[in-house]
Amino acid sequence: MPIGVDGFVQDLCSPRLGVGTSDTPSGPGAYERLFVELRALGDDPRLLAPLAEAWRERAFETEYARPLLLLAALRYRALEDAEHPLAFEVLMDAEAPELGRRLLDALADRALVPVLRERAIQTNEPGRAFAWGLPALTLGLSHRGFHIVDLGASAGLNLVVDRTSIPYRFGLNKLAGFDFPSPERRLGLDRAPIDVTDPREARWLEACIWPGQPERLERFKACRKVYQDPWRGDAPAPRLVRHELGAGATREALTAIADDERATLVYESVVRPYLAPAARAAHDADLWGFLAAGRERLWAVLEPSEIPSPSTPMTLTVHLVRDGERHALPLAQSGYHSASCVIVPGAPRRLVELWRSGA
Repeated sequence: MPIGVDGFVQDLCSPRLGVGTSDTPSGPGAYERLFVELRALGDDPRLLAPLAEAWRERAFETEYARPLLLLAALRYRALEDAEHPLAFEVLMDAEAPELGRRLLDALADRALVPVLRERAIQTNEPGRAFAWGLPALTLGLSHRGFHIVDLGASAGLNLVVDRTSIPYRFGLNKLAGFDFPSPERRLGLDRAPIDVTDPREARWLEACIWPGQPERLERFKACRKVYQDPWRGDAPAPRLVRHELGAGATREALTAIADDERATLVYESVVRPYLAPAARAAHDADLWGFLAAGRERLWAVLEPSEIPSPSTPMTLTVHLVRDGERHALPLAQSGYHSASCVIVPGAPRRLVELWRSGA
């Protein structure tokens, strides 16, 4: 696990960054051009010095964490200051002259260091809510006939997509968030839950969305509005709880929300890559233990594929236990930040068979 700026220059070249994939606009976008300039700087102190000051003794779990954090921090500063040197690039996905010089000006911004020191990249992609919507629809779960739990929930945006008109595509089927069945209880577990009604926190979540991706921004704003408006109906409002995944206590937290009258869908998106090996093993043991202790329980995991496809680098795998046997079934594939997915042939039927079988 790298500390500070150790290996940062190598991380700038990681294919996991998603630069140049189908998730980016056609042609070189602003972030692609910024990466060219950052890689050209290499170990230049003008790049590494502010990062070293901000990240002294800080550890990072993945090779894409630091480069994406730097881009988000630059965008955050531009959202605060319209005269930011990189406003054209990080706000409008536009191209302006002298990018290299303006990048150095942005790196010299003293207000950048506190952002880099205090913040971490947050998952804020409601498109990934298909991780619970697709299984719920596939299994024919009824309105308020199940609970959902988001592991690594951040601001809990994925917990409320059923109250939005966000468009989705599942295979050839077009639908909207409000076509999902609605859960009875909604629980989000995260090491540092975010209050999306706080303007400063909302600004950071917006900063984590790449420029030139208006659909992502629209999805974010739609879910944020759900939290800003009064909660309607007699089902409980979403509850976000501070919780450390992989510490051996997740099974108890899940058991507290489960009951014998409703199914419980537990889902996560890009969580396991951020857990150290020991924590990942404890996390998996927690979830398998939870599944084994009750029948109508499902665990859905959306994460980068072991052998990623250029167009669908993420795989949604659903887990359940029947007659003491563990099952892990790939159900769909998607992009990193996509509200659409490709269904694995035969997987929905197999999931229904497993769900109805055994004990």
